[in-house]
Amino acid sequence: MTLWVLGDQLNHAAVRRLAAKRVLLVEAYELGRTPPMHPQKLVLFFSAMRHFAQELREGGLEVTYLQAETLAEALAAFFRAHPGETLAQMQPADHGFAERAQALVEGLGGVYRLVPNPLWLLQPEEFDRWAGSRKTYRLEYFYRFMRQRSGYLMQGGQPLGGAWNYDAENRKTPPPDYRPPPPLRFSPDALTRQAIQTVQEKFTRHFGALEGFDWPVTRQEALQALEDFVQHRLAQFGPYQDALLEQSWSLHHSLLSPVINLGLLHPQEVVERALLEYEKGGIPLASIEGFVRQIIGWREYIYHVYRREMPGLGQANQLDAHRPLPPLFWGAPTRMRCLSTVIERVRQRGYAHHIERLMVLANFALLYGVNPQALNAWFIAAFVDSADWVMAPNVLGMGVFATPVLSSKPYAASGKYIARMGNHCQRCSFRVEETLGQRACPFNSLYWDFMAQHRPLLEANPRLGVLYKSWDKRTPKEQAAIRQRAEVLRRSMARGEL
Repeated sequence: MTLWVLGDQLNHAAVRRLAAKRVLLVEAYELGRTPPMHPQKLVLFFSAMRHFAQELREGGLEVTYLQAETLAEALAAFFRAHPGETLAQMQPADHGFAERAQALVEGLGGVYRLVPNPLWLLQPEEFDRWAGSRKTYRLEYFYRFMRQRSGYLMQGGQPLGGAWNYDAENRKTPPPDYRPPPPLRFSPDALTRQAIQTVQEKFTRHFGALEGFDWPVTRQEALQALEDFVQHRLAQFGPYQDALLEQSWSLHHSLLSPVINLGLLHPQEVVERALLEYEKGGIPLASIEGFVRQIIGWREYIYHVYRREMPGLGQANQLDAHRPLPPLFWGAPTRMRCLSTVIERVRQRGYAHHIERLMVLANFALLYGVNPQALNAWFIAAFVDSADWVMAPNVLGMGVFATPVLSSKPYAASGKYIARMGNHCQRCSFRVEETLGQRACPFNSLYWDFMAQHRPLLEANPRLGVLYKSWDKRTPKEQAAIRQRAEVLRRSMARGEL
């Protein structure tokens, strides 16, 4: 038996547990072109896979490492050397991959066998028992289940501190002199430089900068990154995790999603290392709870919802949004300072934190009316920590409310939210306090136009009723002016002129 390890399954403990006689890894360049992935994401995957293969060989395992344009070409080469071989594979996370792999393997005369994927805290059958016949899902109930199941931050069967969730304490705006500690970065070694060369030669004109790559790519570097977070940023992670600031791209975030999603770190060891630091004292409960919730709550939750709801989730478009991505998503200049700042960060690093993704990028796309599948493809292409299972529920379910599966209302906001959570508006060309006029913040008129357009669907939600009462206080003339302004803005944005 040969164990075929995917680029998001780079976990030594999992490979050892499966006791394969041989390990297969495949660089299939077609996967980096559909959609065209950020150059740093490509380097991250190729370098991490090459390092993993090298480490397996040093540990005495036989490793077959294949590079080809397509999966089909790579597998054909493998079965020429090993006719009739059984290829075992940990259950792939992305929908449809296992079926495609099985067809290719069996078409080449091999045997394809799936085994459980131990890189999740919760196996599918356990989530399915919890979910039962639910047609919609809510994180809070799942998160409480996971806390009780794991015993994390529990005392006598009750949540530590008396509350399950301290999110209300984690929405603070940092003071003007806020300067978070810079995260540990990693200089490319020889294997990484070779991966950079591969990307330079085989992938051209992809959105994103290749220079400056400094993500961790090995198990050892991932552990160093984890230690750097718990030692230097975990304590202040909670209060400022939602902040939108020009002076820092990293804030106090862990920056561990790429290495967890590659398999270099297991989510359990990440949580337990953070909990160990909390037990030493000095880490506020709100910070450790917020971090634990991201890992055992949200990360597990979105994967299993994705697994259960595909392929319908991927095709969802309940708001009938149809506009293509405006040019600013591909780096065209825009005077909207929050968008230009965040998109430039994505271009430079393939990264933005969760509120920049949800309340700047996705919120704008929601109000503008971007086609959900086009936006999802952009998110998959643009971020180093992306995968279909990551982005489909986050973008389609939360970001643009293409489906009610994950949320009862859209995460729509005007410029006031962005101003409250950070400092982009202070130096913006537009005025966040204005809704009409040439210098009015575009988010404001787009927001009210969106709410008016989708009133039949949204008005019954009790959390939105007060907003419609506010809208109804405006005169018909003012309402018409706001909606006309929104359409003018959309036309300008479509031409790349705002």
